[in-house]
Amino acid sequence: MRLGHLIVLALSFFGATDCLAQGRRMGGGGFASQPTDEAQFQDLDPAMVGAFFARRAEYGAMVAKGFLPTGLVPIYPDSVACPRVDSGFAANTRGDGSPRERAFFVGYHGGIDIPVPEGTPVLAVADGTVVHKSPGESIGGIGIILRHAPEATGLPVWTYTEYKHLKTLPEIALETPVRRGEVIAISGKTGTEGPYYGPSGHPHLHLSAWWAPTGEFEARRFVLLPKEGRWLDPLVLFRGPPVIESAALAALPREAKGVAIPHVGPDGRTVPATTRAVWPLACGAR
Repeated sequence: MRLGHLIVLALSFFGATDCLAQGRRMGGGGFASQPTDEAQFQDLDPAMVGAFFARRAEYGAMVAKGFLPTGLVPIYPDSVACPRVDSGFAANTRGDGSPRERAFFVGYHGGIDIPVPEGTPVLAVADGTVVHKSPGESIGGIGIILRHAPEATGLPVWTYTEYKHLKTLPEIALETPVRRGEVIAISGKTGTEGPYYGPSGHPHLHLSAWWAPTGEFEARRFVLLPKEGRWLDPLVLFRGPPVIESAALAALPREAKGVAIPHVGPDGRTVPATTRAVWPLACGAR
């Protein structure tokens, strides 16, 4: 990931105020890392600002909302070759081991990074609805956000997944329903070209996730926050219930930390067939 490149739970939106089922959205692409309007903070709980706004983040506030390492470890299938995580949730280093920029979330990672060649199909991890597309004006580059109902993931909460650094803006329209394993975008390196990685950038997929007790969210000029939202280690989507809180996951014994990765294989089949969530990148033949 590029210098200081972290994703914010604040699902960022500008513009229109159309209604979605159980929530409002604003279109556009502003992120907390971009210039912000001070008025948007005036009636927000300072704890929320400290937890979810990249440049205003405070470590204690972040941890209180689930932004801390869980210790979960992906276990990839032996039969196929799956793209692998090189920088995990709440890590303070990039995939190459270098320290992250403290200007964003005080130097911690708001998701997981999966190195993958530019142009690789990106899959919806679960059934959901497109609620936002970012044209690439922020450090996150081009991105898309899905919202998932509890029945789509098997988790007892609503979840959001964000897919960043895409090659092009997905043509799929807002409010469009998508299916688990459906191609929703093409991977790229947008937002990574710069001081750290240079003009060649760093092709990879960044996946962030958040959860909330309802599907409601509050729109502001620059950001959109799920009501009572909290950070989620994306690996929880593949681990399943009942434990989803980061602190509770961190307290689990080491032998309970492994997460078997459900996936779409080279033949297009989902393994296991009954899973509700799949890895966001298909696995290839060995």
